[in-house]
Amino acid sequence: MSEVTEDSHEQEPVDNTAEVSVEEMGAEPSGPQYDDLNTPMIALVGFVSAAVTLICILGLQAAYLQYEQMEFKTKVVDVRLNEVDSVLSAQKEQLNSGYAWVNKKDQVISMPIEQAMKVVAEQYESK
Repeated sequence: MSEVTEDSHEQEPVDNTAEVSVEEMGAEPSGPQYDDLNTPMIALVGFVSAAVTLICILGLQAAYLQYEQMEFKTKVVDVRLNEVDSVLSAQKEQLNSGYAWVNKKDQVISMPIEQAMKVVAEQYESK
């Protein structure tokens, strides 16, 4: 057995591998190196990412504008105000309520529209 001395603990390990430079091997090192950047691939990924982002933004903007137009039509254009409906129904009721005096002195009466159209048509036929 060999004796272990106190000095042996302080010895540095010996590297038995031989150091060979690139020039001695005669070729480029194979495989990717950590400092090699694939610039064309980085540019392609950046361009594709920018294009996808732009398409998403334009698509969302188009969808928003379509939704906004639909909401405007639903809330503003298609809405009939209660006041307008009540005024129209009151006018229709007054016109179709039957006969009434508009001016007794001049003997002007109001009558339903359908009846008035028949009277006017008969007057033109008799002339």
